[in-house]
Amino acid sequence: MIELYGYREKAHKISVGYRLLSKYWGQGIATKALRLMIEYLYNETEIEIITASTMLENRASAKVLEKNGFSLVVHDVGEDWGYEKLIPTDKWIM
Repeated sequence: MIELYGYREKAHKISVGYRLLSKYWGQGIATKALRLMIEYLYNETEIEIITASTMLENRASAKVLEKNGFSLVVHDVGEDWGYEKLIPTDKWIM
């Protein structure tokens, strides 16, 4: 799954996310899918800012963002991911 969420029309901003079954990890699928999404957003829409969040322990997901040009802007902040407690999260921007 790869998704767009948190669209802010006036700010020309959107967030991206992705999730794969573990049997597909390490094959470059998320990196390529995200790259195609970014190309679409920048070339076919008025989006100027793309953000993402990763759980602290998910270094593989952070690598996907880094490979696609994202920069870490906030480290270890609590975010509501729908669980009982806030999840320690890193925030990224492109």
